[in-house]
Amino acid sequence: MKKTKLTLLFCFFLALTSQVSLAQRFSFGEYTGVNFSNLHGNLLSNKWLPKVGPNAGLFIEYSLNKSFSLQTEVDYVAFYYEMKTYNSQYTVPTYYDDLIHNQTLNSINYPYYYYQNKYDYSFLRFPLFIRYRTPTMLQLGLSGGIFYSVILNDDLTNAERDAAEKEDRRIYPPTHDWGYLFSADLSYPITNEVRLFITSRLTTGQKVFIESLKGKNGSSELGFGLKYTPKSRKENIINDIKTSPDSSFIKCYIRPVAGLLVGWNSSSKKLGNYSYKTGSSMGAVFEYRLDKTLSLQSGILFERKGYTLSDSSLYYHRVATDFRYAEKKVNTKTELDYVTIPLNLKFSFGDPFSFYFNFGLYTGFKVNALCHGTAIESSSSSYGYSLRRININDAVEGYYHDVDFGYQTGMGFQFPFRKNMKFDLGIVYSGSFSPIINKNDENSGGYSIDDVSIKNGSVTLQFGLQIPISR
Repeated sequence: MKKTKLTLLFCFFLALTSQVSLAQRFSFGEYTGVNFSNLHGNLLSNKWLPKVGPNAGLFIEYSLNKSFSLQTEVDYVAFYYEMKTYNSQYTVPTYYDDLIHNQTLNSINYPYYYYQNKYDYSFLRFPLFIRYRTPTMLQLGLSGGIFYSVILNDDLTNAERDAAEKEDRRIYPPTHDWGYLFSADLSYPITNEVRLFITSRLTTGQKVFIESLKGKNGSSELGFGLKYTPKSRKENIINDIKTSPDSSFIKCYIRPVAGLLVGWNSSSKKLGNYSYKTGSSMGAVFEYRLDKTLSLQSGILFERKGYTLSDSSLYYHRVATDFRYAEKKVNTKTELDYVTIPLNLKFSFGDPFSFYFNFGLYTGFKVNALCHGTAIESSSSSYGYSLRRININDAVEGYYHDVDFGYQTGMGFQFPFRKNMKFDLGIVYSGSFSPIINKNDENSGGYSIDDVSIKNGSVTLQFGLQIPISR
């Protein structure tokens, strides 16, 4: 029955696209690719491996103007998860206190052992997002929006779900999911009507699918596809590209950027041995020039911030100590992924070589939070001591606020490249206004030292290409 419904839905979608593609404002196409699953939540005891799954879809795009469009799709996507649980490694030397104090037995190393637990989910997904594209032959597109998905491999019967609803209890997995989707793509025309494109996506679901872990679906996706655009509209776009303004004063620019980021805990309290961690930044910056010197900047960036911790602690991602509890020697990296939207004022001097500085605010929306590394736990008695080495691969997003609000400032140089395009080399410093730790999810009893003052700090070395859009 489900296969019949799915077939009818796809036939309806194809019939719809065959009609609307006749209109100049519509395009349609297909894509296929792979996704790498990302189970997110508070996963503090086991290692969850990203697994490769398929995804494919059909889409319709409606152009609002030369730069912006709305896009919706019908996608098939499958998420595969694998959990690996392991004991830690023990080293157990034993001392004979009654005879010889320095004699030990050989260390006993117990090897790791694993048992697997797998979760597989497949969905029919319906995204809706707004898309920006550059008016260039090699076209950059950036998109953001929401999706709604319906589970396909549901093993529960309607009677079981009805019984659960009557008893006012939840049943897992749910029948649907919803969440956020962000994507970037590059396309190039292979005929007057057809573009070949490659796309990368990031999705974060909001419904809990594994109750015991508060686990939610997520993915990183890579796909290839074709898009058909009616010829008349295509010719208009090419003409617009060829007749793009060459005036010395252009009002609107887009700047695709990528860079190396160094992050740290910028809190002034710093109750532990936190240190620096390298990450990355990529996205696009939009610039609107108010005059020849002053510009307004915004955009959308994917940033991997974070910090390292090397100290004695009860937690792996932050410092907490108390004489009542045994602590561990922690050596970990915490990676915090954000979709960041900046809002800056930019001052530029010189032409065609120019120097600039900017300052403003940013809002970062948390996507993932991961903690990985090692911890050493020791215990001793009159008979001997033991060492326990713990491998850490934890999802810790529940410990951090969903939104990070802060300030940023930067400076850089721009060098001319082909008419009105410019290479951009800059450096950006940013910092949180307030701590990013979510106190509601922390220990309610309190420890003698309990660090909830962590803030994001980062410096990014950024490379970009500034492309004019309009006068």
